[in-house]
Amino acid sequence: MPSARATLSILAATTLTACSGYSLTVAATSCDLSQHQQLVGMNIGEVYLPPQLPRREISPGQVVTREYQPRRLNIFLDPKGWITSVTCG
Repeated sequence: MPSARATLSILAATTLTACSGYSLTVAATSCDLSQHQQLVGMNIGEVYLPPQLPRREISPGQVVTREYQPRRLNIFLDPKGWITSVTCG
C-alpha cells in the first residue's frame, strides 16, 4: 500500500495533468526503464515525476559526473527540451 505522501504526489500530478494539455505522469520512485522509456519523444515540460525520484536532466554539451547511482533517472534532452533518451545510473 502506498504511503500517504506517495498518494498525495500521485494525486497532485494527476490534477496538474488534467489542467494542462497532454502530459505524462510516471509514478515510479526509482529508475525503471520499462516505465520511463515512454518519456522519450515528450517535452520535459509535459512530464511530471515524483519529487523523491533521483534524476538529472542532461542538455547537449552539458558536463556531468560519472558516478553510478542505479536509482537515478538520467533524462537526455535536445536543445528545445525534447527527451531524446533515458538511462539509469
